[in-house]
Amino acid sequence: MTDRKIMNELRKNGSRSIDASVLGDLAAKYRVARGFKIEKNNPQSSSQRWETAAARVMCVIQGAEDTANKVCTLARELGEVAPVKSGINANLLSAATKFLWFAGDHKVRILDKRAVDTLARLRGVRGKLGIDYTQYAAVWEDQLDTHKDALQEALADLPCQLTWTCIPPDAHTEAKAVFKELWFADRIFDQYLWTLGVGANGGATPFV
Repeated sequence: MTDRKIMNELRKNGSRSIDASVLGDLAAKYRVARGFKIEKNNPQSSSQRWETAAARVMCVIQGAEDTANKVCTLARELGEVAPVKSGINANLLSAATKFLWFAGDHKVRILDKRAVDTLARLRGVRGKLGIDYTQYAAVWEDQLDTHKDALQEALADLPCQLTWTCIPPDAHTEAKAVFKELWFADRIFDQYLWTLGVGANGGATPFV
């Protein structure tokens, strides 16, 4: 309900541009908005940054680079929009992956600290998971393959659980169609990683 709504609003009717205000909402919802704060004595700075960020996202997503290079390019360019003290950091990589994924590039693996924490435990070593997108994506894919049977079993059972969800009855047919989308399975796995990552620290899960 959340992901699909943002996906549809970010590029309304298949638009070739990114809605800057929705991008700001996306950043706040998915915890990457801190680098886009309002500058002192310039109350327009936040909206100006989102406009610039939206243009950068669209430019990168339409480029010919492979997925990993798109992520790194956007992370670097977001650093120019919202400067940080040194180089590419995990926050900008996380923002880049989330912006690209919601803009329609579903080959991107969303980098999130909660997923990094879970993957590090499952893998047994953290390495550079939080700062190296290529390594992160490879470990994500490896763990997805490890969990694929359980994931497919859970997805197959979802239509039977609709009665117990907050999805209104008149949207059940639409929901069943979404359940079959490849991106939906990927996001279920993301939520699994995020829930384990937060739960380990005793916090609320991302479903709250």
